Amino acid sequence: MADRQPVIAGVYATEQALSLPHRTAMDLALEAARGALADAGLEPSEVDGAQLDWPGPGGAPDDGASWAPLFGGALHWTSDSFMDNAGVRGLLKAAAAVRAGYADTVVVGGCRLVSRGVDNAPVGAGRALEFTDVWGAYVVPQFALVAARHMYEYGTTPEQLAVVAATLRNNGAANPEAMMYGRGPYTPADVLASRPIASPLRLLDCCIVGEGGAAFVVTTAERARDLPRPAVAVLSGAMEYHHAAYVNPALHREVGRIGAGAAARCYARAGVGPQEVDVFSLYDPNSFEIIRQVEVLGLCGEGEGGPLVAAGAIARDGRHPVNPDGGCLSYAWNGTQQMTLRVVEAVRQLRGTAVHQLAGAEVALVANAGSGAQHYEMCVLGRSR
Repeated sequence: MADRQPVIAGVYATEQALSLPHRTAMDLALEAARGALADAGLEPSEVDGAQLDWPGPGGAPDDGASWAPLFGGALHWTSDSFMDNAGVRGLLKAAAAVRAGYADTVVVGGCRLVSRGVDNAPVGAGRALEFTDVWGAYVVPQFALVAARHMYEYGTTPEQLAVVAATLRNNGAANPEAMMYGRGPYTPADVLASRPIASPLRLLDCCIVGEGGAAFVVTTAERARDLPRPAVAVLSGAMEYHHAAYVNPALHREVGRIGAGAAARCYARAGVGPQEVDVFSLYDPNSFEIIRQVEVLGLCGEGEGGPLVAAGAIARDGRHPVNPDGGCLSYAWNGTQQMTLRVVEAVRQLRGTAVHQLAGAEVALVANAGSGAQHYEMCVLGRSR
C-alpha cells in the first residue's frame, strides 16, 4: 500500500514589507506558489490540489478552481475559503485530503495586500460585526480584554509582557528577511515607554502590519522520497472554535484557555509531550498572547506564563524557543498568510535552513490565532524519517 503519510515538501516566502506598491496580488500569489513548488522540486503540472488565494484578474472571485489553467491540469481538490488557504487550518485540510487520497500534491498559500482596500484587509475589516462595532472594538482591544483579566487573576505584569515583546522583536531585528531588520535592539524598558494602544497593550507589544505572500506544498511521503529536499512530516493537528472570529467581545472566562483541549489531542496523536518540542512557531499578535499560549500548550501551569517568559524560556537559547524569525511582532504580518509564515519557519527549522537555526531541532509546534480571535489551530511537525 502506498505511503500516504502527509508531508510538507516545499516552502516559500516572498518579500515582506510595510507596503509593496510595485507588486500586484496576483504577482505575489504566483511567486509564492511557484517558489514553493521549485523548493520542493516539483513541476506545476504535478499539482492536483489548490488551496490558494485567487486575487485575479481573470477567473472567478475567491474560486480556487481558477488556478487550474495556471497549473496546467485538472484539479482534484480546492478550497474557496481564505482561512482554509493559509497556515495550520490550510495545512490540516490539505493533509487530510492527501491522506484520504483525494489529492496527491496540494499547494496552500497566497497573499493579501492589506493596503489595497476592504477585499484585502484583515479579518473583520469592513464587515459589519453587530456586537463589537458598537463599542468601537477591533483586533487589539479584543486581545487586550483577555490580557487585562489574566493580569488581574494571576498577577501577570506589564514587565513580563515587555520581556516577550523585546525578545521577539530582537529576533526579527537580527533577521535579514524581517520587516524590522536592523530596528533594534529593544529592551523591556523601550516597550514600557511606548505609547498605549489598548490597556494593557502598548505600541511595541503589538504586531506590525505589512504585505507579502507565502506558500507551502503538501504531498505524500512516498512522492517526497524522490525529491531533492528533506520533507517534514505532519505528525498531528487539532482545532478549537468558540465563535466566528471577532464577532463578540472576547471574555477570559470563555477563551482564556482556548487551545488547551486542542493541545491535549494534538500531543496525544503525535505521541509527544510539550517538553519534547524543540521550537514553537506561534501566533504573536501581541506579547500577552505568547504568555497565554505557553500556559495552554503545557509548558507551565495556568498563571505561570509570566514568570516563565521573564526567566528567558522563550529566547532562542531558552528551554522553549518561540519564533526565532521574529514572528508577527518583527518578521512579518501580511494578512492571513502570516499564518503560513509560521509553517514556513517551522519547516525551515526542521530542515536546518532557518536564518536563526536552532541546533538539533527535530519537533516543531505551529499554532495560529488565539484568545481574541476565539479560535485556535495547531499542529506538530517532525523530521520525516
